[in-house]
Amino acid sequence: MARNKKKPKGLGDVVEMFTETTGIKAVVKLVNGEDCVDCQERKDRWNRKYPNLRNARKFTKEESMSWVLFEEDRNNFLNKKGSLEINHILFVCKLFSDVLSLPYWKPSCFACRGTGQSIKVMIDKLDIVYNTYEE
Repeated sequence: MARNKKKPKGLGDVVEMFTETTGIKAVVKLVNGEDCVDCQERKDRWNRKYPNLRNARKFTKEESMSWVLFEEDRNNFLNKKGSLEINHILFVCKLFSDVLSLPYWKPSCFACRGTGQSIKVMIDKLDIVYNTYEE
């Protein structure tokens, strides 16, 4: 069996490598007759929530300026319900996917608690990356 030399993007990739190495993935495929659709969704969700920050790149100058403005004015971006406006949620999602080399994720629901928690995690991770590379 050839070893996967690709760096994991996050916990989802680590779990996938483990299930491939131990043969669990082959058993699931044998039982289901195909690859598990839920497995791919779970992998992507875990990669977003627990990314490998060592794969992150430095913010570009433009991204850095946008991030600083976003951070300074985050409270001004909150709507009457205390949530970020849709365009700011999309900004965070795009920046997160670009900086961490993860697939772009656009929330299907902008009002649910799960989206809010995901965006908070993304903002926290982006803060770590920004502060790591800040000059």
